[in-house]
Amino acid sequence: MTTFANAKEAIDLIEDVQQKLDRALDLIRPIAAQDTEPDVGGLILAEVLEQGGSVTKDELYQIAASRGMDRRGLGGFFRQSGKTSLYVVPGDRVLLTPYGVERAQRYASRQKSYEYEPSDRAYSKVAEPSFAEDWDSDEDSVYDGA
Repeated sequence: MTTFANAKEAIDLIEDVQQKLDRALDLIRPIAAQDTEPDVGGLILAEVLEQGGSVTKDELYQIAASRGMDRRGLGGFFRQSGKTSLYVVPGDRVLLTPYGVERAQRYASRQKSYEYEPSDRAYSKVAEPSFAEDWDSDEDSVYDGA
């Protein structure tokens, strides 16, 4: 009878843990989805930055269209909760604001992959001989017994 009680206890414990894991997954999934969704806005701003930080309205529309954004979606760049990314200057030009530049740079830095580059060993080849020649000198021999 004790094995049945132990098995029931184990099943209850597993079900409890499973419910807690399901709740944790429900909390994490939206965050994970945000990380995998492309930042189209950042991409568009980065392209404007690559073109000197200023483009014509038509060029902006073309950039947005090439990234799957309708030109009506561009309004958010001009009024984004108090932080505007783009500013319309007199004439036909659109200019990145300081916030827009910052967002474009953040996007660009996330897209770069940093690879490890081993150091140039030529520097050590230059430095080692002079040190090695002095290794057995009479001056250094006083430290050999220490």
